[in-house]
Amino acid sequence: MASSKTHLTELGTALGLVHDPTERWPADLEAVELPGIDRSVWQPVILPEARQGGPNRGLLLRAVANGQAFRHHVLRGRRPELIEWSGGARSVWTSDVPRDLTVEGVWFIQAKYDSRCVLNTSPGSLVDELLADHTIESRVSWFEEVALDELQAFYEQARAQLPLSSLPDDVRDLDTQARAQLKASMRARAPSPGEEAAYAELCRAVSVETTLRWRRRIEGATLPQRTQMLFRMLRIAGGPYWLLGTKGRSPVRLRVCDTRSWRDRYELRRFAVLDAHAGQPQVDWRAQITDKATKATTIVEGYCEIRWSHGKLQGNPECKVQVTTPLERIPGYEPMEPTAYRHR
Repeated sequence: MASSKTHLTELGTALGLVHDPTERWPADLEAVELPGIDRSVWQPVILPEARQGGPNRGLLLRAVANGQAFRHHVLRGRRPELIEWSGGARSVWTSDVPRDLTVEGVWFIQAKYDSRCVLNTSPGSLVDELLADHTIESRVSWFEEVALDELQAFYEQARAQLPLSSLPDDVRDLDTQARAQLKASMRARAPSPGEEAAYAELCRAVSVETTLRWRRRIEGATLPQRTQMLFRMLRIAGGPYWLLGTKGRSPVRLRVCDTRSWRDRYELRRFAVLDAHAGQPQVDWRAQITDKATKATTIVEGYCEIRWSHGKLQGNPECKVQVTTPLERIPGYEPMEPTAYRHR
């Protein structure tokens, strides 16, 4: 579920698309119209933060500035007639063009503020299917698939801390009620030494087995399959879009090219993975990309976190694809300037 800050940055970007910087701030916001987004939707989010002393006022102003920059560079100063907001809805397909805002049905904007996570998917979708066309819904528990013994051992250590526990013997038999009971117990106390050791072994086993399984799948894949996987990981889609956000206090304003343009200019030479458990299951990845015209090589690096999203032993694990290479250095991520798309 999207956070309040996420809504603030997305709607703040939309506000920047229409707000005249010469108007008084925030007094004139009451009269602003966001075409396509009702006042009852955006004003409760924006107005409390816009006033002096608003706890996230600085973040809002940076989002507004990004929207104004988009209006200046992409729309040539023209006020848009329609802005559609996704409202935090999650994309169903990994191949979808990322979009938090759609401007006049033509321009797509993704808002990303101080986040290195580019994709949230299921581990099996990434490792076994290399992010081929499918929905991003989770399958069965990845920890059960790759490290059932270690998962069971960790569960038994956690279960043993509950007096007269009525939880099932097998971790695979946990239902919603049992998970809630386990979660309450684990939150109310510090983990035992046995729990900590068992969890560390689970992290190690998941990291190693995921790496080996992913590596075998990559080695058996064709170059187009590996390239498509990289596209999905980096959110390079069938159409271009604009990524607006911040890194610290510095603005991030990039145009992300489409898959065809990327293939015309670049080539994936190598994709490598390495297990690197760091307090939770993790796999590091590294892509070597060559510019076909200049023969220059760029290295793009990141890591995949494999974790329970709602606490240990709660639901199916998810995979968060993180990028550590600055976004502006990723091939296909171009500065949001007129020269970047004038002739496209």
